[in-house]
Amino acid sequence: MSNLIENNLVFFLPMVLAGFLVFGEVPVASKFIRTLLRTFGAVGGALLALLVLEVLPVLI
Repeated sequence: MSNLIENNLVFFLPMVLAGFLVFGEVPVASKFIRTLLRTFGAVGGALLALLVLEVLPVLI
C-alpha cells in the first residue's frame, strides 16, 4: 500500500530538475543523445524522489 501524501509531491519537481540538469551536463556531440540523457535524468530524479518518499516514513 502506498504511503504517498499529496503535500510531499512538491519534492518531485526539484528532484526532476536536478536529474535533468545533472544528466544534461554530460558532454556529448549528438543533440539526440543529450535530449535522451536529459529525459533519463528527469525520469531517474522522479523515481528517486518516489523512493525517498516511500522509504522515509518506514525509517522514522
